Formats: sequence, structure tokens, C-alpha cells
Amino acid sequence: MTAPSDTNDMIAEYVLGQLEGEQRARFESRIASEPELARKVAALQQNFDALDATAAPESVPADLWSRIESSLATAPEAPPAANTNRPSTAVDLPRWAGMAAAILLSLGVGFFGGQSLGPVPQAPLVVAVLVGDDMEPGAIIEAFADDSIRIMPLEALVAPDGSTLEVWTLPDPETGPVSLGTFREARDLVLGGPNLPAPQPDQLYEITLEPAGGSPTGRPTGPILLKGFARAPVI
Repeated sequence: MTAPSDTNDMIAEYVLGQLEGEQRARFESRIASEPELARKVAALQQNFDALDATAAPESVPADLWSRIESSLATAPEAPPAANTNRPSTAVDLPRWAGMAAAILLSLGVGFFGGQSLGPVPQAPLVVAVLVGDDMEPGAIIEAFADDSIRIMPLEALVAPDGSTLEVWTLPDPETGPVSLGTFREARDLVLGGPNLPAPQPDQLYEITLEPAGGSPTGRPTGPILLKGFARAPVI
């Protein structure tokens, strides 16, 4: 029997398009024969569809892979790239977000100095690299066991007058997107989020532009500025 946690992982991988070949075929057979599993898959897909409403597949630069190889080659103690299966030039946002996270984490990104608004635990449980429509990393989020998150901007991001920036995560399909807090300007800061289950790898994080005071509905309503999926940090 498949453990519930394993099934939840497979649901996320299936919705994100990470199950392939025979593994995907077996899981689709389960969906067809298990109504509860089919309901959970549909619920997660609906939540992702709502969060992805403003994000379309984007083409990445033709020199993407050479830039990645160059970065890895110059990183201290980075192993040489051995994978010759290079990605196509058309990559959907969730897959590129995961790629960005893996690349930056392999280069040691995830523990930063600087000032923040409160004490930061030493080790985050997960780290997410958030990218924009231009496919460039725009911010890094570290999520901790005490429900706080640390935001480290990689580009200028300021909310226009009458609006605010709001951070969201998707802890599970039953809960749906949950706000982690608002801020006006991207800077190294800490936000104390609500009481949620411990953050997990592949958990979605994003930043949207909302009216002043935050989303009036408790769900993302404005355009998605940055988004990405969490990875466990390399320690």
C-alpha cells in the first residue's frame, strides 16, 4: 500500500508534469480507479490554475544552458556537468523555477547575511528561488519551522502608491493559497506567517501585487510578479 505522504508527493509531481513514462501511466490508472485520488488531483490542479492565471509559458534565452554550465564551472567545488540532455528553448515556468532553485542551491545560495526585521533561525527547512515572466530570478525565500519566511530580493521591486506586495504559499490542495504577509518594497526582511504545516520541497511560493492592505478576498487577486517552487537546501 502506498503511504499517504508518498501519494501526496506523487499528486504534486503529476500536476507539475514531473511524472513521466510508466510511472505516469500507472498513476493515471490509479486516478481512473480511485475517486478520492482523482478529487485531490483536481483540487490541486484548480489551485495551481488560479495561481497561474497570469503566467504563460515563456521562452528562455538560447544561451541558457551555456550560461548554466559557465556558472557551474566557476563555482567553488562544483562538480562538472555530466548531463548531455539539454533542455529545449521553450520551458514552462514551474519547471524553470525548479531549475533555478536547483542551480542556485548547488552554488551555495540559501544562507545570506544582512539586516532583517527579526531573528532568523540558522537553517531554513526549504528555499525557493522566485522568477518573473522574463525567467530571471527576482527573489529568494527561505522558510523556517516557526512559520516565518525570509525574503532576499535579487532585483528592485517596489509597490506603486495604493498597492502592496503580498507573499503567498500553497501548503496543500485542501488549504489553497495562504498569505504569508505584505510589504511595500523588496528588501532583506522577515515576515511571520500564519500557523501552517512545516514547509515541504516543491511547495509553491509567489509574490503578487495587491491593493493597499493586501488582497480583499484572502486569495491572490493581482498579477503574479514572481513565483517558484521550494527545494531543500544543500547543507
